[in-house]
Amino acid sequence: MKKNKINRRSFLKKASIPVIGAASFNTFNVHASSITELNMVTSWPENFPGIGLGANRLAARIESLSDNKIKVNVYSAGELVPPFGVFDAVSSSTADLYHSAEFYWGGKNRAYPFFAAVPFGMTAEEFNSWIYLGEGQALWDELGSDFNLKHFVVGNTGSTLFGWFKDELNSIEDISKIKIRSPGMGGDLLKTMGATPVNIPGGEILQALSSGAIDAADWSNPVMDLAFGFYKVAKYCYYPDFKKPTVSISLGMNLDRWNALDKNTQSIIEYACQSENQEMLSDFMYKEAAAIEKLKSLNVNFRKLPDDIVVEAKKNAPGVLDTYADTAIGTKIRDSYFDFLNMRSNYKDFDISNYLNFRKI
Repeated sequence: MKKNKINRRSFLKKASIPVIGAASFNTFNVHASSITELNMVTSWPENFPGIGLGANRLAARIESLSDNKIKVNVYSAGELVPPFGVFDAVSSSTADLYHSAEFYWGGKNRAYPFFAAVPFGMTAEEFNSWIYLGEGQALWDELGSDFNLKHFVVGNTGSTLFGWFKDELNSIEDISKIKIRSPGMGGDLLKTMGATPVNIPGGEILQALSSGAIDAADWSNPVMDLAFGFYKVAKYCYYPDFKKPTVSISLGMNLDRWNALDKNTQSIIEYACQSENQEMLSDFMYKEAAAIEKLKSLNVNFRKLPDDIVVEAKKNAPGVLDTYADTAIGTKIRDSYFDFLNMRSNYKDFDISNYLNFRKI
């Protein structure tokens, strides 16, 4: 996935977003040798464990499945556009693909976070079922069409941690005193309990904690949180995470670019996305236990969330989620999401949780 030299002037002419550094690129580049070149911008630091490497794996998989007829250049956060600038870059046709998480785009349409993480929402397996077999993908496509985007799920974090704190959480009163990095619906839910949520790119969280700009942060699962080094400045880690019980990672593709591809090439990209989705989730599950043990050896204090915080959050969640359904498409997405989730909940006696309880005997 060697990156070609890119033309700053052509990028600046096309871009409607801030550009970082001295480079840029021409998106719609098909070489005379019939090699289709796609440029992917990401919200992650370069070669970052988990989701960052997932972007590289996805690019390599697309190239391999196409017998190298498709070349995907991957650009990390800040290399060409800021971490939160990738949506606009692809929507405006100045990039072909973005690799990110949809809870960052609530300012574009409030419904986007339903495709990343929902408080007290679906597990990774449930979300995949809703996307692949239910109404999820069609609704996501309908939402994306307003922004000239085609969307795919390309990964999942699995179970996440509630967050990293410099001081203990003993009750809901302690939540009201903190400034916490927490994006999307989860941040808004914490706000109902008095917290001050802020949205900071992943690569900037440790510095914000170290400087005192924030008091706490949520990011992801034990594997990625270990890699980010939050334990160096915040020794209290709380679980489980009701804000975002799991986070789906997404690929956004410029819709004009997608529609211009032949059916075979589209199928290659779709299959590569499905394959990477499974690999990322499996990768995190495989490494999770070792990451937790490593964090314990670094004197991290793992604490279960106080019950009063969970009870208050559960009470406040429906009102928060309603604010993400303030458009016609948002209402359709919310209703479909919870129709499927409630159907699953009606048969909870038959799901994997009961078997997991047996394993404890």
